[in-house]
Amino acid sequence: MKTVLEKGHIFYQGKFQELDRLVIEKDKILEINIISNKAKKGKAAPAAKKKSDEITETIDCTGKYIVPGFIDPHTHLSLEQDGIGHIDSDSNEVYGLVTPQIRAYDAVKIRDKSFQDAINGGITTVMITPGSANPIGGQACIVKTKGKVVDDACVKESCAMKFAFGENPKNVYGGQKKFPSTRMGTAAVIRETLMKAQDYLKRKKNKEFKERDIKLEALIPLIEGKIPVRAHCHQADDIITAYRIAQEFNLDIVFDHCTEGHLISKELGKWKAKAVIGPSMTGRTKPEVSHKSFETPKILMDEGCVVALTTDYPVVNIEALNATASFAVKYGLDEDKAIKALTENAAIILGLDKKLGKLEAGFDADVVVWEGHPLDTRSKPIYVFIDGEKVLERR
Repeated sequence: MKTVLEKGHIFYQGKFQELDRLVIEKDKILEINIISNKAKKGKAAPAAKKKSDEITETIDCTGKYIVPGFIDPHTHLSLEQDGIGHIDSDSNEVYGLVTPQIRAYDAVKIRDKSFQDAINGGITTVMITPGSANPIGGQACIVKTKGKVVDDACVKESCAMKFAFGENPKNVYGGQKKFPSTRMGTAAVIRETLMKAQDYLKRKKNKEFKERDIKLEALIPLIEGKIPVRAHCHQADDIITAYRIAQEFNLDIVFDHCTEGHLISKELGKWKAKAVIGPSMTGRTKPEVSHKSFETPKILMDEGCVVALTTDYPVVNIEALNATASFAVKYGLDEDKAIKALTENAAIILGLDKKLGKLEAGFDADVVVWEGHPLDTRSKPIYVFIDGEKVLERR
């Protein structure tokens, strides 16, 4: 099956350009042809691949905006079912303390209404992670936002390991009158567990143990550098502690929330940090977010950090992801960089930048046609394609 999008403004190679045609074949982008300045004078712009003669459907996108499917790289989508709430919560094992063995993937409810909300907002891929109650909270997964069976929507069953610093773990366990009740204790729990995982891996390689340990087995991909840490950290001091531990154990790290990142932007720039900023569309509801600012994305990008944005759904409605970028633009971020934060940068952070986040020949056909500029909060998608399948059409 082939679909051709013609005309319109396309976000291509980091900026909006004029589209001649974009061809989707099955689940991939087959061809993109841009109208260059020379083409306007009569010379055709080169196609990314040989044009296909077979056309199933042609869509005129004149006046419309065509972008890669947006990616929210930090959500809890469906772990608390939409319309049911905390009574159905699968976000945290709050009595586990260290739970690297649990997988968000095993609790994803693919028929949850929030997946359709994501599509309505032009979001085609999400990372779903356990919550931040535990110092080590479990494994995140990546799924596309369409489908009836989560296995069919799956991109990666286990893509990262959740760590949490700051107020959440210390309040959860301090409230139970258990260790840890301080930031010191949280860091100590994480270090102790990582040390055990290192020792376990050595014994496993030397075939010196008799029984597998599900918790320590789950940490092996992290220790071996196959998956990153996703570190929940708002406060600047917690960001620094998370980085310190990552350095001690040679871990790849992504800073989730990074609310006070602008206060240590020079340091984050030196670290070539990857940061997922948000949820920005909330109030300053606790001490560690008291310095929340819509300027943070621009400040960190100016320092060379790879920055993406999140709704942290259900904290903010998933459909409002483009609004988080709009506010960043309002506070100084370039529009093209804001689009990249929702697409290319998010794909880089998820380790999927060879197949997602851009409109390129050979990439997954996750394509969204917006009726107006996608950062205009009055605008909405009129066509959404995921893996080449049209999952939304508004006339």
